Amino acid sequence: MLLIAISTIGAFLTVVFLGIFPGDKYKIRLKIRKLWSKSCVFFLNYKVEMRGKFPTDRNYLFVGNHRSSLDPFVCLAYLEGNPVSRADVRKYPFVGKGAEISGIIFVNKESKTSRSATKEAIHKALREGKSIMIYPEGKTNVDPLTTTFQKGSFDVAAELGIPVIPFALEYKSLADYWDHSETMAEHYFNHLAKPKTYVRLSVGEAIHGDNAFALLRQSQQWVNDEIIELRKDWGGLAPEKVSLPNQTESGEVVAQNQ
Repeated sequence: MLLIAISTIGAFLTVVFLGIFPGDKYKIRLKIRKLWSKSCVFFLNYKVEMRGKFPTDRNYLFVGNHRSSLDPFVCLAYLEGNPVSRADVRKYPFVGKGAEISGIIFVNKESKTSRSATKEAIHKALREGKSIMIYPEGKTNVDPLTTTFQKGSFDVAAELGIPVIPFALEYKSLADYWDHSETMAEHYFNHLAKPKTYVRLSVGEAIHGDNAFALLRQSQQWVNDEIIELRKDWGGLAPEKVSLPNQTESGEVVAQNQ
């Protein structure tokens, strides 16, 4: 815990110090965030098995499933981009301010105005050549497969012609999933108490297209298929495979016949 706190404060002070000098420090801040995330993964004793590699040849929209409050540490240790995060993270000591300075996009999911502003921020970042990482489910999910993907970021990717890179993240122990029965802080500190955590992170191929709904469906299908693959020798999924919810072109969920 102490080592993570020290690395967090160190990363924060470095990012703030860089802000004193003129010029674009975006790429340097990405490297600092990546190094900080790697240090957190190391101190948490996360054993991460990577399958594939996040590309860096241009900007992308990175989309994946969301299992734990610690997912961003794992993902940002291997990819370079601006993540979309819960608005309350902005209030965390050092982490919040450092995240804001380094380009993290905050969203209050209960506010329609905030969601619209987030979509605009994603549009601006992608237009400027920056990559975005987002969990389209909107919150952590403990179901065997993904729940409904929100369509907003896919709208932007389709409009700007940005390729989508899907990724899947799985923990060996289902107890590592965050079901929101405890607070985010409680979930985080429970992980600190664990001696070791096994994680698999798999990266898919780029998906291209100008149809947001098609990008969404192809990404979600790849993530679901990869979750099944990642869990094959980790006890598998629930007895029955969860089917994807039916959605309209606008992203609305349609009730299925029973």
